[in-house]
Amino acid sequence: MKILLFDGFSILNRAFYALPPLTNSAGEYTNAVYGFLNMFFRFVDEEKPDYITVAFDLPKPTFRHEMFGAYKGTRKSMPDELRVQVPTIKALLEKMEIPIAALEGYEADDVIGTLAKKAEAQGITPVIISGDRDLLQLATEKIKIRLPKTRAGKTEVEDYNAADVLAKYGVTPTAYIDVKALMGDTSDNIPGVPGIGEKTATKIITEYGSLQNAIANAAEIKPKKASENLAEFKEQAVLSQKLAAIETNAPIEPELKEIKNMYNPGAIAEIKRLELKSHFKRFEKGGSTRQQSGNRVDGLGPVDNPPFGDYKYQDLAADLLDRHSSEIKIITDRQEAVNFFPLWQKITQRRQSARFGMKQMTKIHWLDWVYQRRIHKRYMLR
Repeated sequence: MKILLFDGFSILNRAFYALPPLTNSAGEYTNAVYGFLNMFFRFVDEEKPDYITVAFDLPKPTFRHEMFGAYKGTRKSMPDELRVQVPTIKALLEKMEIPIAALEGYEADDVIGTLAKKAEAQGITPVIISGDRDLLQLATEKIKIRLPKTRAGKTEVEDYNAADVLAKYGVTPTAYIDVKALMGDTSDNIPGVPGIGEKTATKIITEYGSLQNAIANAAEIKPKKASENLAEFKEQAVLSQKLAAIETNAPIEPELKEIKNMYNPGAIAEIKRLELKSHFKRFEKGGSTRQQSGNRVDGLGPVDNPPFGDYKYQDLAADLLDRHSSEIKIITDRQEAVNFFPLWQKITQRRQSARFGMKQMTKIHWLDWVYQRRIHKRYMLR
């Protein structure tokens, strides 16, 4: 038996920034929902779980804020275009009869950690899907962490059980918490110990085994500055350890609901309302629609390194061109391609100078890709 545990906001956030803005005909933003479903179904198809749960944070302080008022205090607020898609994806998951888990006073990481440990104790194999490396501390021989990452425009997935964490980071999953306690985490505003980075933190924990043992032997630690800072900021290190540790005994139980009716009429109606065209066939047929021969776009043949990972590019192209035809120049002959070439070079140069915001960057990335795949290959421009 297997349970698939999704880190809801992590996947939704990743999807939002991976895709250009998309809307349905009513003007409702859908790009994050679209990308979420692509990743969701990828892992469902690969893992074939018996149970699924998607965990979300709640917009309220947690026990970590009570310990440290500045926890996550440096984070920017969620973009409005993403915020409005949160209730949309939750409503869709509910219509698909996928359990949603959240717990007041706790983060989604704590919910996932607790559900994973309790499932493991019941003989169920947990697989966790998240873009957050903090969850590596949960890895065991049975609990697997799958981290989708983008490299050179292509989505790759890193898989970690306990042995993989040790091989990659040189410490056990439990010790990974202590490494973070020393080095801190700017994204969560966990202070750590000043002057100790990841390399030094890993070296200290590898040598001394735990944060507590390192503190007890602080005078022996090298370099001298790390020794002095650990002695001076030992209480801050212990606080950071508590902030970094995922709670695995939260008051929540796994909802072991068999996957039977994801593609029901209510879910189909919602997919059609959102106009997520590339998912129509899957929902109407009640399952996977992996019938295309590789990643193809507009009849141009296989795409070696498309920009948005392992999505269905033929459908994605159709959706984008339908919704953003005024923003994307469709080049139909060689002369237009030749005329467009200087503009493409200028776009590439401006992108490299980092003068664009995130929304502009996604559109430029798409335009660049359209040029390279549709034009460069077709007309062999050099």
